[in-house]
Amino acid sequence: MSRLPLKPTVIKRLFAVSKNECAYPSCKNVIVDKFGTVIGEICHIEAAEVGGERYNHDSNDEYRRSFDNLILLCSNHHKKTNNVHEYPTEKLKKFKFEHERGDYSISDNIVKQAIDKYMEQINTNGSGSQFNNQAGTQNIGTQIGSQIIHNYSSLNDKPFIDGARKVNNTLKTLISNNKKTGSQPEKTVIDFKNELQDKTVRDIVTIDVKFLKFRKENGRIKADVESYEKTNDIILEEADDSTQSLLKNFLIKNDPEKNDELKRSLIQKGQREPAIITCDGFLINGNRRKMALEELFIERNQDPRFQMMRVVILDDGSTELDIQKLENRLQLQSEGKSEYQGLNRALTIRANEKKGFTLEAQLKDDPNYHDMGPREFNKVVADFKKKYLLPLECADRYLATFDRIGMYNTISEGANDKEGRWQAFIDYSGFVSGTLQNKSKMNDLKIKENEVGNIENAVFKIIRKRSLSVKGTDIGKVHDFVRKLPKYLGNEEAKKLILDIKNVPEDIPEELKNDKDGIKLSDRDIDEKWGADNREQILGNLIQAYRHIHNQEERDKPLELLEDALKKLQHDNLKIDNMGTTYYEKALELIKKIVEKADDIYKEVDHARYKYKSLGKTKK
Repeated sequence: MSRLPLKPTVIKRLFAVSKNECAYPSCKNVIVDKFGTVIGEICHIEAAEVGGERYNHDSNDEYRRSFDNLILLCSNHHKKTNNVHEYPTEKLKKFKFEHERGDYSISDNIVKQAIDKYMEQINTNGSGSQFNNQAGTQNIGTQIGSQIIHNYSSLNDKPFIDGARKVNNTLKTLISNNKKTGSQPEKTVIDFKNELQDKTVRDIVTIDVKFLKFRKENGRIKADVESYEKTNDIILEEADDSTQSLLKNFLIKNDPEKNDELKRSLIQKGQREPAIITCDGFLINGNRRKMALEELFIERNQDPRFQMMRVVILDDGSTELDIQKLENRLQLQSEGKSEYQGLNRALTIRANEKKGFTLEAQLKDDPNYHDMGPREFNKVVADFKKKYLLPLECADRYLATFDRIGMYNTISEGANDKEGRWQAFIDYSGFVSGTLQNKSKMNDLKIKENEVGNIENAVFKIIRKRSLSVKGTDIGKVHDFVRKLPKYLGNEEAKKLILDIKNVPEDIPEELKNDKDGIKLSDRDIDEKWGADNREQILGNLIQAYRHIHNQEERDKPLELLEDALKKLQHDNLKIDNMGTTYYEKALELIKKIVEKADDIYKEVDHARYKYKSLGKTKK
């Protein structure tokens, strides 16, 4: 079969996340010049046709033309990467992954220019015309060497994940050959596409657990996967046995209490709901169930009750968007099994957004928000950004500060990580948006623009220290401290002490990161050692800062009490006409005591003022 044409929606996405640069590491050659001319090239990672570089017989034509199999390169590096021995599939995937991650946006104008040129070629040459590579620079479409067809959605439409996911045909055959008729009930309706509304019935089958695969994109272990890939500078191949073992370990340590609870439920009640898998056996949901069944099968002396798993198999050709929506419905929506820890949920939401499945689209797909009016829905969107995306931006800046980009397991190690830092980032992001990005609040606290970066650096070091407990103080846990930041920064002496923490080094020497046997310490152990080395300066400054604001609070308290007393006396409800006549005598008695006490307080303050003036000193 000849190669399929590339879809304009895929091309649009490629250019949108390209930074308008060649994806080859350190190459700064632009893809689209200032005139809108495409001087880069759209390249297949795995060849579109037999005989091409890195052609994969187990793949399919839909995947070969999908976003995941395409990379934008300059002409020189396109030629260079044709050397398949030096540039295997995994290496090009890594180039693509590293290039497109992070802040990838380019101007809408560049994307629009590219798409306009592409559409111009279609309109000029007609649907189905062939564009072959030619010498010199060419407009978008001429670089493709493919049949062009009309399937373009307006540039103003929301981007979306396009193309069928890559199917492992070997695993697909394994699933097809080993599925068996399920126990009652044998049919079900799942929340896939519009099947729930249309009441589309699907078969439930049983498959030996050993043939099923954990998904790398499982939102429950998103932080673990991204951290591992970043730390080890690799992209995990989902089907590999080593990757499957790794994913299982991530699931085991993610939430041990829930895992034990699930195992008890499987023993007592069996499998109540079927899992859903791709046609080649990757679990959309039920990843923890597979893990639990495997453990029970061994623990219970190969009890056949725990050997088979009830599943519904999705059709070949399901798109990544279909699967992302399905997982969103099964795992993340609040009416379902919303057990995802905050950090993992934030990473999943953002990963979906990068693939074109916007936050708004994710929420509209949730029945809890689907029919909301614009004003109420916009508030929900803002709340999700506040709870997930803005804290994640702060967490990313934190990781960059300590040269740990992408190492999210250093923020939290799972749902039961009591010392996790995620809550601190939720509170700090609120402080950033509510104070550091609010000129009026900054003026109230006398924070200068040139102090903002130093404040963030100091706060990140306090968050990294994590353990702030000091006997005799009420500093609290790290997120408690972050919530009190306005008080600390509103006191000039306390602010100086907080800012001084910026001078704490970001790391410990490399030679101290290994144990006595030369084995590298875990990130948590490195954090503990860093915290111990800098404990005196961080906690010492915090203790002094705490005393300053504590003393300030003690000084402010009398005035606050007087203000509160005056407010009560001026309250709108204090209307004599509403007072019953039987209370007049009691009211006059209380007023007399108020006047006498007010007179005593006045004399006491006046006397203190006189002493202050006579000393000729400023009391601080």
